[in-house]
Amino acid sequence: MSTVLRMPTKTPQSIHAKRLIIATNRGPVEYYLSQEQELKHRRGPGGVVTALTGANSRMDVTWVAMAMTEADRIAAKAAQQHEGVMRSPLPGQNMLLRYVTIPKTAYRKHYEEISNQLLWFVQHYLYDPMEDSQFAHKLQDAWKNGYTVANRAIADAISAEIDRGEGTPVVMLHDYHLYLAPAMIREQHPTIIMQQFIHIPWPDIRCWQFLPGNVAQDIFNGLIGNDIIGFQTERDAHNFLEGARTLLEGSVVDFAESAVWWQGHRTQVHAYPISISATEEKRLAQSLAGRRAMNKISPLLKEKTIMRVDRIEPTKNILRGFQAYALLLEQHPELCGNVHFLAFLVPSRQGLAKYKRYTGEVKKLVEEINQRFGTDEWTPIHAFYENDRVQALAAMQHYDVLLVNPIMDGMNLVAKEGPVVNKRDGVLVLSRTAGAFQQLGKFSLPITSTDVTDTAEALYSALTMPKDARRAMATQARLSVENQDLNAWLQRQISDINGLLDRLPARILSQKVMFNLSSASTAPVAVG
Repeated sequence: MSTVLRMPTKTPQSIHAKRLIIATNRGPVEYYLSQEQELKHRRGPGGVVTALTGANSRMDVTWVAMAMTEADRIAAKAAQQHEGVMRSPLPGQNMLLRYVTIPKTAYRKHYEEISNQLLWFVQHYLYDPMEDSQFAHKLQDAWKNGYTVANRAIADAISAEIDRGEGTPVVMLHDYHLYLAPAMIREQHPTIIMQQFIHIPWPDIRCWQFLPGNVAQDIFNGLIGNDIIGFQTERDAHNFLEGARTLLEGSVVDFAESAVWWQGHRTQVHAYPISISATEEKRLAQSLAGRRAMNKISPLLKEKTIMRVDRIEPTKNILRGFQAYALLLEQHPELCGNVHFLAFLVPSRQGLAKYKRYTGEVKKLVEEINQRFGTDEWTPIHAFYENDRVQALAAMQHYDVLLVNPIMDGMNLVAKEGPVVNKRDGVLVLSRTAGAFQQLGKFSLPITSTDVTDTAEALYSALTMPKDARRAMATQARLSVENQDLNAWLQRQISDINGLLDRLPARILSQKVMFNLSSASTAPVAVG
């Protein structure tokens, strides 16, 4: 294997602007009501919050998000007397929050019907076009009266925030809930610098063409309002360019420059593979909470331990992973009693029938495998159905094999967290269709996610791999992630945004010239 070299440490750069507006569907602070109906708060999940705010501590930051819960709505209502903004109640989050409320029915159509049941499945190549004829009408209703309403509300809130403060801000949007907002913002603020990062895969144009023409057209029209669109992989970026060439009539797409020109506006398309904060993951795994979690996990560790960490949802391919484990035990009975499978499974979107049904199928299969192969002394699979990230990180220090077998994933950060925290030279078994495979494919055992036999064979190879080969593979995977961590992901984006900011005066002047020419062409002509 080639050696991964450590790059010299560079001083992090900040955005060349005094203000930053971040927009997401889920806010960085989660509000909830206690049993006594008191308004409480806690930090929202994910390292992106820390990265975006921590690297720009010298900026005024406002985070715009949807009010998802009743508690969020209560907090947002209280902020109305302060121009709609409130200061983050969490220590270390020196920023303002603006939570946006829309009718509950509209939010349900936006979040559940369009974002999670349509876009999520289209973009993970799992959309079934063989729906009944009533689906098209329902989709159009949810699109018009849910998704569009939510995006307009976010766009108006961002525009209000742009107008509220002094100086020109930078706007950074995230993910698939906000595809229409950029063009809406651009209508009110033509020269604003705007970037959006898409965390999930971007499929081939043919997948988008399963959808009603107006929906696919609206998505590309909306996103092209950005100055920069970021994707997880080069393949995703290429797919977007192909889609723009097909759906945006009159557009000019330059694949060499990875850019789209449309209606006088240029949009740059880049791949920014997201990563993790290696230091933070290690700290959490070794924290007091992590050590307490290990008191529960340690008795379950056998001579060899396979692990997986996933949200319970169809794209994660949990069923085939367990089926492969069952096939492994069937073909290699000598492993029975010596290999344990620990699965840390986080319930997800249980309000949706498809997810609730999938959760039931996962639990049923775990029970069947345990009954078929288990003994009084040994339970083949031990599943934790709970959201405890620290517990999962602490446990991953001790895997011999980490199975990451999604059918399709934008990135899959578990594939990066595992090698960073692991202490046993654990081997990563990784789907070729995970975004992380672009970086870690050489330092893992690759599998075809839909091939149970292939996955079982890879698990056996990982369990029986010689120590030196295991150590080399695990070390290369860890160094690769550490050298391309979350800060590096953010710094690449900041560099590209700063390039636009440095050219902003010329851009504003050009916009004024275009406005003056447009005004002159429509002015009344005096007749002598």
